[in-house]
Amino acid sequence: MRRVLPEFEVQEKQARSFAGLDTCQAPAIAEYDLRVASECSRGLLPTPEIFISYARGDAPIARQFADALVAEGLDVWWDDALQAGEVFDERIEAALRAAKAVVVLWSPLSVSSRWVRAEATLADRKSTLVPVLIEACERPIIFELVQTADLIGWRGTRHDARWQGLVRQVRDFIGTDRHAPSSSPKLADPQLDRQSIVVLPFNNVSRDEEQEYFADGIAEDIINDLGKVSALSVIARSTAFTFKGQTVDVAQVARQLNVTHVLEGSVRKAGNRVRVNVQLIDGASGAQVWSERYDRDLDDIFELQDELSQAIVSALKVQFQPGERDAISERATQNVELYDLYMRARAAANAAISGAQYVAALELYREVLAKDPAFYPALGGLTLMLQQQSVFAFTPEVRSDFQIEQLVAMAEHLPQDSSEAHLIRAVHYRWERKWDLALLSFDKALETAPVYASEIASLKGTCLFCVGRVSEAIEVAESARRADPMAGYNSLLLQMLYLASGRRNEGDAEYERSKTFPVNRAVCEHARLFRIWNDGDMREIKEQAQRHLRYAMVEVPYRAELYQVIDDREKTIALLLKALADPASRSSTISFILSYHCGDFDAQDLALDALERGLSTDAAMDYAVWWPSHREVRKTTRFKELVRKFGYYDYWRRTGEWGDFARPVGDDDFEIIA
Repeated sequence: MRRVLPEFEVQEKQARSFAGLDTCQAPAIAEYDLRVASECSRGLLPTPEIFISYARGDAPIARQFADALVAEGLDVWWDDALQAGEVFDERIEAALRAAKAVVVLWSPLSVSSRWVRAEATLADRKSTLVPVLIEACERPIIFELVQTADLIGWRGTRHDARWQGLVRQVRDFIGTDRHAPSSSPKLADPQLDRQSIVVLPFNNVSRDEEQEYFADGIAEDIINDLGKVSALSVIARSTAFTFKGQTVDVAQVARQLNVTHVLEGSVRKAGNRVRVNVQLIDGASGAQVWSERYDRDLDDIFELQDELSQAIVSALKVQFQPGERDAISERATQNVELYDLYMRARAAANAAISGAQYVAALELYREVLAKDPAFYPALGGLTLMLQQQSVFAFTPEVRSDFQIEQLVAMAEHLPQDSSEAHLIRAVHYRWERKWDLALLSFDKALETAPVYASEIASLKGTCLFCVGRVSEAIEVAESARRADPMAGYNSLLLQMLYLASGRRNEGDAEYERSKTFPVNRAVCEHARLFRIWNDGDMREIKEQAQRHLRYAMVEVPYRAELYQVIDDREKTIALLLKALADPASRSSTISFILSYHCGDFDAQDLALDALERGLSTDAAMDYAVWWPSHREVRKTTRFKELVRKFGYYDYWRRTGEWGDFARPVGDDDFEIIA
């Protein structure tokens, strides 16, 4: 159904005619095509390059696509251009047949629309079909075989790499690679008006290979400095550093990340001297825009960084807004030894993919804070690590709750409106199950934290997950993915969220995408195990279980034995009983993991016992109640009692934010709906 079309009685016949499904119409269709071509050539009917096919309920999204395509300099037709009194079906069909590319926006609404299906069928036959997925849905089977662009969650920014991929595909269809705007009206896109840059990892050319952390630290601090300049769009560290150790084609990197400039550099540290070489490269031409060499004493490292960051901004011809130049010059310490220790801690945290590495990084951060409790970059880094520990359970030896209490005390030394202070408060509130205050603090931290933006967005998504607001959590995590597409822990969160929301295909796609990310794969492999559980292929399930065991950092009693007998319910339940009784299972992490397995084997009472024990221990994994393994458990009266006991119901009633799994009943009751 089209957005502006009335309900014609002849829609079915017209749809069949569009699709060429009525074989007796074939000669008439051929004759009609000739007439359309003739009238188009004389300007009597529209001759667009691009036709947009969509369902009426998707009109706001269709307008977003149309406006963005026009802003790319392309000629677009959609039925919003029709004037009252025009012959709707003739104008639409003429535009459809004349178009060089037919962009079909697939969604649950368009899948059920006869008009859209017919238009897609005709476009497929004319080899003009460009399908786009705007919402998860099952397309007509014939179109499942056609490669489809995934723009689920796209918000209209032309800076998005997925959007740029679609534009390239459309240009290929219409046979033009022009980028100059046409005479059509344009929409300004502030994202594209901004200069954008990726700072690649600097090469360590010191004789000492252990100085790698220092070269990484210089590059990372430049990323952080440039992130304070509002006129610049800066690729986040986790994405930029995926190119570490690679020989790269700068122009290709610029295209891949859709940036205007690339910064490369090298660092040599010898004794008390440091040399930094940098060059700024135009992403389109590959030409060098600017280069410089800095030779300094190590004691002058902070002045070197200030000078370097400001020189890059100047070379990009970007204007500082009030306060931004001072923000770049602001340093948390003037103590070179402390700064060096912090760079070691940060490098260890970035590289940690095992429990032992994780603990070692925590110890380095603690060492920094022991020397200076007000060193806010270390406070921020440690807070992020502890929160990630609580979500992904890298190692049960780390008591995140106790350490977060210590961080709250340290945060008293910070400016109370700093991003680190807001972040620490947010994490603390989440641990106290004051989720509304936590979400407010996460938002405040995001307003002031260009350095940690994607990480904080992921933590906000986790908090939303805890209270069952999974759809909103997915939006937040997908937004973070667009800003920092190779952030490993955000990918882990997305895989968990897709699993919880039943979006199997998207979970599988994100799993495949994450395989090259430098993160521990335990959560990825665990999530995939649950995704394939209901497929019933026991051979594949057992293989996946063993794959998960290879990465698992948390020792769960009897889990290896359990994975050997998961095709035998009686033996599995017996092992789960042993595991639950084992003193080593008392942590919240292991309790929740066991609750998943109990739920999968329909042992509801055991699952509820494990859930209650986990929730009573701490708030590390409050989102566990929404895991799909607990779908049947959530139907029980006892589950509702747990929801009341641990504050979920009070939060929903107080805020009115009931999320995806619950809804109010009267003034003092509720029901679980999924």
